[in-house]
Amino acid sequence: MNSFKIFAIICACTLVAACASENTENDIAYTEHSVENVNVFLKVEENPFLGRPTAITASSNGLYIVDSGRDMIHKVDRAGDLLMSFGSSGQGPGEYQSIAGFWPQENGYLIYDYNSFKFITYDSSGEVTDELILRENPVNPDSRRAIPITVEALPSGKLLIPTGGNKGSLFAIADPDGDEIIFAGDALAEFVSLYNSDDVRESHSKGEVPDIFKNLVMLGSSSDVIYSLQQTTGILEKFTHDGKLMWSLDLNIPAQEGLADTISDTNIDAIANDGSTQLFTHARAMSANEDGVALLLTLPENQPTTFAWVPEDGSGVDLITVESLDVNPRAFMGMFALYDGERTAYHLERETGTVFQFEWPL
Repeated sequence: MNSFKIFAIICACTLVAACASENTENDIAYTEHSVENVNVFLKVEENPFLGRPTAITASSNGLYIVDSGRDMIHKVDRAGDLLMSFGSSGQGPGEYQSIAGFWPQENGYLIYDYNSFKFITYDSSGEVTDELILRENPVNPDSRRAIPITVEALPSGKLLIPTGGNKGSLFAIADPDGDEIIFAGDALAEFVSLYNSDDVRESHSKGEVPDIFKNLVMLGSSSDVIYSLQQTTGILEKFTHDGKLMWSLDLNIPAQEGLADTISDTNIDAIANDGSTQLFTHARAMSANEDGVALLLTLPENQPTTFAWVPEDGSGVDLITVESLDVNPRAFMGMFALYDGERTAYHLERETGTVFQFEWPL
């Protein structure tokens, strides 16, 4: 269920011999594009309505900001002017304790409250119209780790929930009430039901991917398709809303060569010196629309901020680099959004509460 987190621009176009579902061995030609101008779109210090922005998402009629400081959603226009704010924190009906996901819908909005495992529906004016509290994870009802942190919401109201390998899958398409569940994607490793910090620490000390993270995926969707990125392999897959695999593409980004070794060395050193470890990921943010999907890539330090764009037919890869955009190389989640139908992209720098804007070159 849910929701949401630049840059030197490289555009890489890639011709895939066939977009058959089993095809992950394609040769990719990369065309590089560079974006020089990055503008400050919004800053907390200059906009009193902002508190602590933690996520952004865009639709055809505005940019939406999840503000954890004010516990509200803000909608701004293309000039950055505030159009509306809505939402209310609390534990009562129509209130939330946290915003772990937010999605503009056809006739309103949907918020996911992780703390309450609650979905709240709003109309286009920001008034509450419905709420649904789930008592168990429909994908994994018997697990003590019942409530999923990461969820994506489809326009139909169905949820995309990562499964971690449960039922041999990578994610599930589920009705909130659990009446219908479709498992999709082929698991890369055995399902691990419970997080064990000692096991994770031991794997990191050896420079290995912990078992519980081997099936980690990043999910995104448009009105009729689902995109799933296997974080440990860099393979991007496209599915229909009923879970049918349409194509699979090994991105094999040149700038990510040696990335796994770099993360391994980082984690070995972190365990030895009581530092911070890093997840094995190929991307930190995804933004999908009707034309395709964009990824904010995970790169070794001292590499320029880079995005990968894959069109909806899977026929190419465009790489986009933004030298003047500084992104923390160890952050797991970035915040990135593309305006539907316009050549504009946004990046949220959480540390400073600044939203940057730049021209998308495609």
